[in-house]
Amino acid sequence: MAPRDFREELRREDPLRREQGMPPAVRARLWSRLRDAREPKKPAWHQRPAFWGLAASAVALALVVFWMRTPSARSWGGLELARASADLKVREDAAGVEIQEGEAALMDVARGITLRNQGPLVVRREPSGVRLVRGRAEFAVDHRQPGAPPAVVLVSGGAIEVMGTRFTVEERRAGGAVTLHEGAIAFRRRSGSVVPVRVGQTLEWPVAEPAEPALREPAPPEPERPQPLATPSTKAASSRVPSTPVRAPSAEDVLRELEVLRGRHEFEQAARYLEESMRKQPVATRERLSFELGSLLTYQLKDAQRACVHWARHEQQFRRGHYAEAVQRARGTLACEGREGESGR
Repeated sequence: MAPRDFREELRREDPLRREQGMPPAVRARLWSRLRDAREPKKPAWHQRPAFWGLAASAVALALVVFWMRTPSARSWGGLELARASADLKVREDAAGVEIQEGEAALMDVARGITLRNQGPLVVRREPSGVRLVRGRAEFAVDHRQPGAPPAVVLVSGGAIEVMGTRFTVEERRAGGAVTLHEGAIAFRRRSGSVVPVRVGQTLEWPVAEPAEPALREPAPPEPERPQPLATPSTKAASSRVPSTPVRAPSAEDVLRELEVLRGRHEFEQAARYLEESMRKQPVATRERLSFELGSLLTYQLKDAQRACVHWARHEQQFRRGHYAEAVQRARGTLACEGREGESGR
């Protein structure tokens, strides 16, 4: 028996298989296996990269919302930012904190000083106070307890000593000005002398130093001359020289001396000096000295009883005077109407 040729048999079967085709059951199993081999198994939901991307986005969004809702305590050069506009632009360098654009409220918490810029400025915190290097700002200072040291705002011409008030300072490098809105401040020159500033007043610097009168050495007594013998004369003409009357000091002299006494903090002596000087002055200048006396009693001596009595007398003597508005503010500060009502009972 001749051996079988399987290859030849398969070749003969090929045309038949092509005509009949693959059985449906076999085709279904084959396609199923091919599909499983080409498509990998899907990972669990917590193993998918998309899950971690969504989780990271959610965490980032939560942090952004928390940061936006939480107030940020930013500070520059020891000054804390209390309030800022949306367009605020600030930088810090060796000169200090420079506000280039926008508005901000900066606080020196330890000294109780708050400043609000009015345009571009440069400010710096120093060991002795807050220095306005350049620009314009409004300052507010917490009220000081009696005996506590004043808050200090440093400028090019000296220092502004504050016991609790609101004022505006403008620094122009070569000079500047301070305007007092409420309270009491004093400007201390570099020489150490002090110039008080009252409500509504504007003081500019550099401040001219008062010219101190030169001390004159007493002239040596002249030797006594021998008196000539009296000779009878028909004329009774007198040879006496008429005495020169002593000239009362001018208002400028009084104010200059008042400034010196204020600089020495000799307020009671300054009040007595004003009371005596007012009696020797004409009516035209007496109003100014009376106002200075009232301010001294109100803001330096803080003697409400004497101040209210003086302001009442001042209003009677100088109706519709130059300082009527400032007098009303001083009376309101002292609550003079309530005191007068109680004394009338």
